[in-house]
Amino acid sequence: MLSANIQEILSLLLSIQYIYSQDTNFDYSTTPRPCHNFVFMLEGEGIIQSGENVFHLRAGDILYIPKNTTYVSRWIASPKIAFHSLHFSFHARLDPFIEKSIHVQLLPNTDFDLLYKNLKMIEKSQFAKGVTTFAILSDFYAICAKLFPYVKIQTDSLTTGKSIAPALRYIESNYTMNFKVETLAKLCYLSPSRFYFLFKKHTGHSPIVYKNQLAVQQAAHELVSNHSISVATVAKNHGFTSTIYFERIFKKMMGKSPLQYRKQGLEL
Repeated sequence: MLSANIQEILSLLLSIQYIYSQDTNFDYSTTPRPCHNFVFMLEGEGIIQSGENVFHLRAGDILYIPKNTTYVSRWIASPKIAFHSLHFSFHARLDPFIEKSIHVQLLPNTDFDLLYKNLKMIEKSQFAKGVTTFAILSDFYAICAKLFPYVKIQTDSLTTGKSIAPALRYIESNYTMNFKVETLAKLCYLSPSRFYFLFKKHTGHSPIVYKNQLAVQQAAHELVSNHSISVATVAKNHGFTSTIYFERIFKKMMGKSPLQYRKQGLEL
């Protein structure tokens, strides 16, 4: 699990390098990403399509994939594919983009080598505890400070984001519990139907899917940071009463079963 120092700011922080020996495709066109991602391209080529935008990645490029966005990616091995991703999610009350609409975008890579050192330091110490966590946050903020100023923000959903912000904060604090749409709508002073429409417009998900996303994020971190705990226990810790249902939701959102995800995390 994240240490107390990091938990105060982030609900998820994972630095993982992905390596594939052959061409690989991923389709997230109907599954909005559950967290923010910085992708550092190391080897091979990547073609990412998000909406009408197409991005061609080569070694040295940095891609930002915002939370709640959809895309399709194709990775071309030459001779292999290697990229390093920083997956992170702020608590709703602290997320600088919680009320904003952002699309997938390439960011300036003039500081690639320096920022990649920060990323590697996070990877090395991400499961540490105690004073080391301050160093992890320092490296994380160094990356954010360099890259966030270049993130282009859309203005088409600012009002929507503000209107459902109370519900986002509530779900974040209570994702292990069951609650009704009516409860969330009351927090936002909206009718259930209007709330549901605005929520899905802003996040790309229904409230229950958004809730499951948060649960899976936290479960994913626990799987790789504590490999002695069973999948059933991880599922229970994050609000799933059925291990089978948890495994199905996890694979749909993460592209791998919980055990496959844990194995990859341990190998990396």
